[in-house]
Amino acid sequence: MTRSAGLLRLASLSILVSAIAPARGFSQPRCELNLAGTWQAERAGETSPFLYRFGSDASVAILSRSGPEPAPWHEVGHGTYTLDDPKAPKVIDLETSVEAGAVPRGRTSMTITAFGDTSFTSAGPGPTPTRWARVETDRHFIVLAGRRGRFYEGGGPAFAMLIRMAGQQTTVDAVGIDEAGGRPVFGAIPERTFRQFLQEPREASDVMLRLSISSAQYQRGLKILRTWDRRARERALLYPDVFMDNILLVKQVTEDLNRCGESVKLYTLDWGVEDDISEHNRPSNIPFAYFKELRRLNESRHVRDRDMPAAPPSAKSTPPDGKD
Repeated sequence: MTRSAGLLRLASLSILVSAIAPARGFSQPRCELNLAGTWQAERAGETSPFLYRFGSDASVAILSRSGPEPAPWHEVGHGTYTLDDPKAPKVIDLETSVEAGAVPRGRTSMTITAFGDTSFTSAGPGPTPTRWARVETDRHFIVLAGRRGRFYEGGGPAFAMLIRMAGQQTTVDAVGIDEAGGRPVFGAIPERTFRQFLQEPREASDVMLRLSISSAQYQRGLKILRTWDRRARERALLYPDVFMDNILLVKQVTEDLNRCGESVKLYTLDWGVEDDISEHNRPSNIPFAYFKELRRLNESRHVRDRDMPAAPPSAKSTPPDGKD
């Protein structure tokens, strides 16, 4: 693609995106503190023997082991919490039935001094700050996969895939460009295609980057994939060229990984003067080249087959309505 053609496409795309961004949530979101989940506190280098399970209904359960590790965790107290503003959190108010490490019994107010996807730091009660770390019970991964040489202009299937491993169940969601009758089709990727990229490909015509991500990154990415899947099913894609829609998808899902701080090295895909990928590739080939460059930039972060947790023999994908 020539630079002038690319800039023309980008100009049209920018106008379209700016027009629909407020209504469809395409604007760049800011980091939010999502307390839902299980957390463990550390103060002055000492880790609390309690876990704090915050619910989405403003409840909190306090857990303790029934004996030395690996004794199971059980509930020893409960309470409620209030977070003033997830988008710009400053204060957490707690009311609990027991004293549990960093949290005294009764009402407590803590000031949030820093936060991200997997941790936050609070001040009070007492002079020493407390660092809270999210306890991940499941494993989550994002896979960026592409293949070239399948379409007449040299492109091929290219998609983003999210994997959740929870106990004996593996769930896969994948959205992007697939091949049907030798033609490109945008939408949910069927198992026959995504299964080929559950393990590292061996062909030079394939590319794959697999990264371990947090539950918060997974949930945000899943929302993005399901939004694009819904648009495809409702024939409400943002761009008449499905290859451009796919570029928007892969940009959105990869750039969102760094919403709360850099966890992956990104390439700036913007048709600007330093964007060689857009300069030297057709839109159908851009995701492949983008994934290949991201693999180069994040080689040390790539999760190889030998480092993947053992998975059950079958992996299911969630249905279009998002219920599993």
